[in-house]
Amino acid sequence: MTKQRTNLATVLANLQTTSSGYDLIRYIGLPDMLGQETELILYIMGKNIARQAQCGSLEEVKEFFAHVGWGELNLVQEKRKRLIFELGGDIIQARQQTLEQVDYVLEAGFLAESVVQIKEEANECVVETKKDQILLHVIQS
Repeated sequence: MTKQRTNLATVLANLQTTSSGYDLIRYIGLPDMLGQETELILYIMGKNIARQAQCGSLEEVKEFFAHVGWGELNLVQEKRKRLIFELGGDIIQARQQTLEQVDYVLEAGFLAESVVQIKEEANECVVETKKDQILLHVIQS
């Protein structure tokens, strides 16, 4: 018996949800189950999702973030071996104000792998959280 892979774009196009269910699982359920390995597993999960999403441009990555409720992603600086993105929007502000512990490692993993696919260069993504700003640094390795 062969396992058929669901087209991620088709699934996303047909989903109509709010982010509260996602936030409940992401910030309460998963950390409780995964413990100390939460960040590593979420980062790898983000990379795996990016492989299935197959975004062909940074604009598609930006649209993906908005569609799945991860926030508004904007490229704010491009250097030779580094791209710096800002993650913001109402949903990010609401999470920051409501939840005790918010991380962006799933998003970082997704962004790292998406940039690998677009630019064909190995890299990693590091999250920098400032008072009212989330920066995602994609660094070529």
